[in-house]
Amino acid sequence: MGHQIIRQPDGKLAVFSSFTDTWILFDASPEELLEYYADRAAEEARKQTQETLAQVLAGHPTHVYYQFAMSFDEANRESADHDGPVWEGKGWTEETYAKADGTED
Repeated sequence: MGHQIIRQPDGKLAVFSSFTDTWILFDASPEELLEYYADRAAEEARKQTQETLAQVLAGHPTHVYYQFAMSFDEANRESADHDGPVWEGKGWTEETYAKADGTED
């Protein structure tokens, strides 16, 4: 993370960055630091999810998941094979299992 939370002489908290070797926050309470880091984590999660969505929606899931990218049918079959939920909506047939399974004739 590169941040170190340090207690100030007055008992409040400060954050030192080892990336910049400078203070980045002073006079914080534990609650304020929890909120600060939760907000940062949420922001990073949104950014990563947006990047993943952009690749998947553009038809490039391998740019995110590399050789582990699965089609819907492959993931559905994997879920079924592990006694998980299976989507059986419109267009779903046993043939799609065969395609995902590689057993199609």
